Amino acid sequence: MSSTPRPTGVRPVILALAPPAPGLPRGAATPCLERLGGFRLIDRLLRTLHGSGLPAPLVITGEAAHAALRTTLGRSLPVIRVAGDREAALRAALDRSEEELLLLHDAERALTPSSVVHDVLSALRPDDDAVVPVITMTDSVKEVRPDGLRNIDRSTLAGLQSPRLVRRGLLESVILAGGGSPPDPAGFDEIRAALEHGARVRTVHGSHAGFAVLDRLSLWQAQISLGLARDTSHRHGLARRS
Repeated sequence: MSSTPRPTGVRPVILALAPPAPGLPRGAATPCLERLGGFRLIDRLLRTLHGSGLPAPLVITGEAAHAALRTTLGRSLPVIRVAGDREAALRAALDRSEEELLLLHDAERALTPSSVVHDVLSALRPDDDAVVPVITMTDSVKEVRPDGLRNIDRSTLAGLQSPRLVRRGLLESVILAGGGSPPDPAGFDEIRAALEHGARVRTVHGSHAGFAVLDRLSLWQAQISLGLARDTSHRHGLARRS
């Protein structure tokens, strides 16, 4: 791990924006309230952030999950309700914080190791606008063209994870710029928007444990990664084609 001192004046922000997915037990209002080994996903994330020496985070969620998260977390943390998408949630984070650095963590990526959080916090340099953990692409990637498919060199690609350490000024500028732009079909992403505006974004190695737990399959994968379930994907019943 880097011995570089971590930046001060950081406010963690947990974005609990993922909608409930079919197949999750008990019809949870949001995937981060699912339990793994007796602990909710969001409890695991809060423990990781607290263990990293960070202050209490803001929790931002949509209208549908607000009541459930408010009940679960009690009054110990601010749970902010927004009507809108990720961009609206980030606007709320700016409105409710004063720190110059925001550490944005997706609630569904609750198994992200503390080592990744440490590396993100330690990597920021004075000329950096943001730091984001990434993992290399392992799946074959194709470009769909009118004349057919074309292979893309996956060594030039990376998957973005969280947490993302973002300077306040950068976040304000990309949100302001996005206000007059047509909606992105893939949804707003602050790092993608920052790169489009020429921002300097440093990367650190992410973790395969930092995947998003969104549905029944990824919940099962999370159970395996924690040693709570056995990988039986080799069995015919799970491997058969749909």
